[in-house]
This record gives sequence, C-alpha cells and structure tokens, in this order.
Amino acid sequence: METILKVENLFFGYKKEPFLKNICFEATRGEMISVIGENGSGKSTLIKVINGNLKSYDGKIIYNGENLKKVSYLRRAREISMLYQNCECDFPFSCFEIVSMGLYPHKGNLNGLNKDDIDFIKSIMTMTETIEYAHKSINSISGGQKQKVFIARALSQKPKLLFLDEAASGLDISSRIKMTEIILRECKNNGVTVINISHDINLAFEKSDKILALKNGEVYSFGKPKDLLNKDFFREVFNVEVKIDFNKKYFRIIT
Repeated sequence: METILKVENLFFGYKKEPFLKNICFEATRGEMISVIGENGSGKSTLIKVINGNLKSYDGKIIYNGENLKKVSYLRRAREISMLYQNCECDFPFSCFEIVSMGLYPHKGNLNGLNKDDIDFIKSIMTMTETIEYAHKSINSISGGQKQKVFIARALSQKPKLLFLDEAASGLDISSRIKMTEIILRECKNNGVTVINISHDINLAFEKSDKILALKNGEVYSFGKPKDLLNKDFFREVFNVEVKIDFNKKYFRIIT
C-alpha cells in the first residue's frame, strides 16, 4: 500500500509546555483512520499541526514523500481538505455556490464554471443528498443540512487527503451513517485518505480501517479496530468499563 502521510516523532507545545509528545503513525492511500480519545487528549491539535495551521513543531510530517513544510500553499489547497464541526458562512451564498468553492484551487477565482464543472457539482450534491436545496441560501437551512453542504464542498475539492474534525457531529444518526458510508466510498473508489476525529466510538470501530487512540498528548495505540477491541483499551483510554459483543464489533459502556 502506498503511504501518503507519515508522521515521525512529532512534538508540539503551547508556549513552553509540551502537549503532543512523540506522535508517530502512517496513513496509506484510500484508508480511513479515526482519531479517538478523551477531551484534551490532543486530537484537534494533532490535526491542526498536520494540516499546517499550527507550525512550530518538532519532528517530521511527510506528505507523498515530501516534507509538508516544502509543499506549496496552492498544492495543499488542491490536494488537502479540512472540515470542522459546525461550519458557518457570513454571506448568503447559495448551497450550490458553497459546494462549487471546492473547485476554486483547481480553477482560480476568476475562471467560471463550465458544463463539466456544473455536472460534477450536481453529482456531488446528489451523492450527499444536498441537491434539493442547491439554490437555497446557506443561511436558510438547518444546521444539519448546512453541515452536509460543507461536507459536499470538501468532497468537491477532489482531495487526496481529507481531515474531518467531528464533521458529522451535527447530523442525526441516519445522516451520520450515510455520510460516513459516502466518505468511505470516496476512500475506496478515488483513493482519498481520511483522518477523522470522532466521538462516535462505535461508528469509528465499525467503519474505520485503523484507529489512532491518543491519551495525554501521546499515542496510546494505533492499529486495526479488531486488534484494539478489548476492555483494557477502553479502561485505559476512556476510564470506563464496557461490555463487548465481538461478533458485531459493538460495545456498550456499563460504568
């Protein structure tokens, strides 16, 4: 499998205090990695460092065989997409316009959309079930619908590496499952690598190729879900006791 992202001995701190300590993991093309851990364990900080939003770190972040610090901003915009939870927009763009913004890095702001672009945007919106409000203002729809539009925009960017920071948290259960399955198809069909911060641990264990568990700013464990699905893991990472159904890859917190 082709490695698209490699994080080596990553350290990061706010002011002089170390927060992320000796983070190491690899992501291959077309796989979904879910990052889990308690609040304050370093999940969002890790994503921000890898994505380039936080720059003063020690260690190496290798993207497609190249030091990420040397990758141009334009190339990052074309190949790396980031989506946070509860996205907002201050301007009354239509939902179609919002999704089409994903193509800007590939075309430039001054280049209009051609027929192929429009057909592509429509296909993304149909796939994400946002086409029905394509011409509505982004600020006139519900929070869950709005989040689906921003997910559609992230996919329209045609990324090779997609970061999701609780991006599906505002969706109802049915929509969350559907959106996860859509993103998984993008992984498999188009070779998109997804790094997904998730508090839906059952869904993460069911759908992810690998789990990256953080505890106190360090990697507690990294591996396939089936290898981590045990009571000691949940006791150490989340300080809870669970009951596990190994046949269904399901667990329930009991204390």
